[in-house]
Amino acid sequence: MDEQSLQLDIDTSPVGCIVTPLGDIDMTKSTEFRYALKPIIESKPTLIIINLAHVPYMDSSGVATLIEGLQLSKQANIPFSLCALSKGVQSIIELARLDKIFSIYETKEQALEE
Repeated sequence: MDEQSLQLDIDTSPVGCIVTPLGDIDMTKSTEFRYALKPIIESKPTLIIINLAHVPYMDSSGVATLIEGLQLSKQANIPFSLCALSKGVQSIIELARLDKIFSIYETKEQALEE
């Protein structure tokens, strides 16, 4: 497995699209994440859930990518939420007060119920 490239699990169903990045999201991987999110948003799923259960660390570029995804989703009227944040990612999101702008759920199942 290439440590330099971002592994993404994309699960598209009639319910919506669940995007699960695997591994840290830093400067190099956030660009790939951004490129992966754009076509997902353009395909207009019912909703987009970013499952962060397998992301132990995310830097500010990763957070910026999430914000960009949220903005693009809002423009397209697609609900965009985060779920299963690791402690490291949750602390960054809370520190930047982004827990006020993102819909955040404990589990993927809770996010799907909304």
